[in-house]
Amino acid sequence: MKRFMHSTAFHHRPAFFIILLILIASPWPLGSNRDWAWPALVILSSLAALTANFGIRNQLSVHHKIVLAALGFLVCFILFQLHGVPALVEPTTQYFYGTRADLTITIMYMGFFYATVQLVDSHDRCRMVVYLIVIIGLLQALLGGAQQLMFELPRARGSFPNPNHFAGYLEVALCLAIGAMLADQSNSAGTHSRSMRATIVDIITGPLARLRLVIVIMVIALVMSRSRMGNIAFFASIMITAAVAFYYTRSFSRYTAILLVSILAIDVLIISKYFGVEKLAERFRETTIVSSGRVDLQSYNLSVFKDHAWLGTGAGSYEVAFSPYRDADIVRKISHTENDYIEFLIELGVIGSLPLLIVLVAGLHSQVRLLGGLAHPFERGIAFGCLSGTISLLIHGTADVNLQIPSNALLFILLLAIPIALDQASRQRRESFS
Repeated sequence: MKRFMHSTAFHHRPAFFIILLILIASPWPLGSNRDWAWPALVILSSLAALTANFGIRNQLSVHHKIVLAALGFLVCFILFQLHGVPALVEPTTQYFYGTRADLTITIMYMGFFYATVQLVDSHDRCRMVVYLIVIIGLLQALLGGAQQLMFELPRARGSFPNPNHFAGYLEVALCLAIGAMLADQSNSAGTHSRSMRATIVDIITGPLARLRLVIVIMVIALVMSRSRMGNIAFFASIMITAAVAFYYTRSFSRYTAILLVSILAIDVLIISKYFGVEKLAERFRETTIVSSGRVDLQSYNLSVFKDHAWLGTGAGSYEVAFSPYRDADIVRKISHTENDYIEFLIELGVIGSLPLLIVLVAGLHSQVRLLGGLAHPFERGIAFGCLSGTISLLIHGTADVNLQIPSNALLFILLLAIPIALDQASRQRRESFS
């Protein structure tokens, strides 16, 4: 079994290092949300996908094939928006260069997904990827904290230009850190038979105590970002995922229960109290008071969508497509909708948004199946982290556009790809011994 789990390690080592390099590099240049940053990620993702085909290749699972087919259809659809059908249908995009850029980025996401599922095919590699994201999240948290404490910025933002996108990255890093704790606690002997006092002591001073401290630091930074929906999304996602896990397993180990309670209670009610939870609550109150005086962009967005419901305005064209619909009440620049779902529907239309829904459903199904099935305890812990991270970004997407930021979108794809990769590798191992 061990030999089979590492059968692709030697042949795919360069490609795996490229995946790690993408994850390391993507958040630092302003979330790679600049025209001078994301092309480098396109080149690296293409190299990773190409080199993943050398040597021994894993067989594609049903989930893997479905996601690749959906992304392939999306690429073809954006090509249609860009060029139309010669002599039959005119191009539908309202911003040629923006759609061309989004086409390239979509191909990058497709290559990154394929390479991740092919390469993260063992527990060791999965652990390496997860802990890498946690380390980057810690560095971002320290940078964000230093920005606020040393330079007196009103909101921590790390290397991101927008504090909400900084919060989105931390949400995923936190969820994966919690998943890593649940995954690696299974290696501790006697975890299920210890008393409550011994379990609490183990969480505080045991082998995973440093990871627990990292979680505390990132929670503090998340609160310091003053991102209302970011904080709501993270804590709601943990509770929702815990409910899903309990529904399928009908049991929680004492370690898992105490860990989750400590995160939801101690971190929020005690630690966050000293690092700005009052200011976060104040932002909620200010939003309620000011909201009545704000311009409701959604009514304008509805008009844009009605005029381009099926084929969309063109990927990456929202800012240009919105301009004819704005009036004197809107004085600020509108680059995004502040809602991932509405932006996808406007730019891609119903037809172009369906592949994204298929990708999401396939990924969620794989996460839930791994979490509630007969998988290895390590895999169930990682599935917990991936599912909670996915739910967090989905909730946050109702008030922001994290999926329009390349670094955060790559993390979202990673959350969907890892459970598919682990499930695929596990199935192949079982078949090799049958």
